[in-house]
Amino acid sequence: MSIFMRFPFRLVLAACSVAILVVGSLGAQERTAVDEEGRIVNFQRDIVPILRARCLECHNEDEAKGDFRVDDAETFLSYVEPEDAEYSTVLADYMLSDDPDMLMPPPSKGGPMSPHELSMIRVWIDEGAHWPEDVAIVEVSAEESEQAAAEPVAEAPKSLVDRVWAFQGFLHPATVHFPIALLLFGALFVVLGWKWPSLGQQIPLACLLLGSLMAIASTAMGWSFAIEKGYGSWTKVDMDSEVFWHRWSGVIVAVTSGVLAIIALRGLASKNSKLERTWKIGLLVVAGMVGAVGHQGGEMTYGKDFYPKAFRILLGTEGEPVEEQLAEDPAASADGEVVTATVTTASSN
Repeated sequence: MSIFMRFPFRLVLAACSVAILVVGSLGAQERTAVDEEGRIVNFQRDIVPILRARCLECHNEDEAKGDFRVDDAETFLSYVEPEDAEYSTVLADYMLSDDPDMLMPPPSKGGPMSPHELSMIRVWIDEGAHWPEDVAIVEVSAEESEQAAAEPVAEAPKSLVDRVWAFQGFLHPATVHFPIALLLFGALFVVLGWKWPSLGQQIPLACLLLGSLMAIASTAMGWSFAIEKGYGSWTKVDMDSEVFWHRWSGVIVAVTSGVLAIIALRGLASKNSKLERTWKIGLLVVAGMVGAVGHQGGEMTYGKDFYPKAFRILLGTEGEPVEEQLAEDPAASADGEVVTATVTTASSN
């Protein structure tokens, strides 16, 4: 009886051993150095965590700095030369740049990337920059982001002056409203002064003086804030960048309002009517300029559809279907008919 009991036990033990060997050999076959295409780097496993942790914050669907997105394959790959990392713009001109204004991610965001991260991206590009169609780069929770982030890069300690300069930049979003309001308010009273002369002297003068000071302060804060947000310092010149035109338009407003303030004070001291007329006309021009710069800043912060959406809500047209003509695709239609599509405007962003 004991013989028959031991025999099944040995048989089961032998079967389990064979199963373990088979499974182990299969696992060993799955964990190879390269994939079936001969690639060492796997995009989803090796590259996605890097781009998500180091680039997605500033280059996503909602905030695409420089109109560049890492979550859109077509946009990202337009900066890549497959199988040639040295001529790939995203790596050679940005990730490996010696210029702090071009470096991505910027020093304020922990740049440059670590040697491990850069090596991964270089090998991925040299292997053909394969981005599977079913792989997407999406934001993750804060906890997952910390786990996916690479080792932190130690930053050089900043001096007290550098820290104060960086700190005051964060006041730009709040401070920038003061010169806009003051200069517009002053221009309004210049116009009212044409009808009621008593209103067109002291109030617009006070608004110009205070507005010019606040314009200079908010412009300085804006430059600091741009560096902290990774847009680069004053040495960065990019004529195609909206940030470039926004920051220099702000400088022009600050300088012009400052010059007009000096003219106004000299005119007040000498009681020169020509100088008075000059600063008042100039204040009207500056008010238009600061309104345009403020509008541009609002679009950069909230999107270009921010103000049109406000008017659609006011007019009660938000959410109504809008018919638009779509351009014909020669490959999709051979009879030359124009395709009409109905697009429904989203009720919320």
